[in-house]
Amino acid sequence: MLKVFSDMLITALYAMVVQNLVLTASYGLSESIRTAKRPKHFVMYGASVTFFCFFTSLFCSLICRIPALSNLPFKISYIIFIVVLSVLYLSAGAFCKKVLHADKKFMNSLSMCAFNTLVIALPGINLKAGSTVGTAVALGFGAGLAFVLSMVLIRNGMRHINKNPHIPEFFKGTPALFIYVSLIALALSCISGEALFL
Repeated sequence: MLKVFSDMLITALYAMVVQNLVLTASYGLSESIRTAKRPKHFVMYGASVTFFCFFTSLFCSLICRIPALSNLPFKISYIIFIVVLSVLYLSAGAFCKKVLHADKKFMNSLSMCAFNTLVIALPGINLKAGSTVGTAVALGFGAGLAFVLSMVLIRNGMRHINKNPHIPEFFKGTPALFIYVSLIALALSCISGEALFL
């Protein structure tokens, strides 16, 4: 149980570091880091990531149980997972826009939550691990909660990093935060005693 929990936290922290680096071309523009800087968005962002983790894991796990799709090559399966996630995102977006009358800022955040690297990675992790539907759903929910916990840890780290007068000037801000997140991920790797999901 401890290994599963630490793996979920490591995955969440990995997503916090790597998320959207290619799309934003800047670590400081990552939506998760921006959210950690604005605690009032924790609940909405955390709930959205948890929602997408949970339902993507559920639907993709159910699709893997279909006999015709269960033996497809991994790359083809992953394309199907992306399609499932896209349909889930469009459905959730339509519901939020039409029923909840969400504003543009929320809709932009919703897309960042849906296509977060953690959400995209979960179906592949479940497929490679041979997870049952129940295990996949539990991992999806746990990964979402771990993502929220990692945002809290990053927020707490930011406060201490910004107040620390002993950090050299060239390490302040993003470099110090990157080192902090890396050390947390390393500590969690020590708990599990293994590399991430290998």
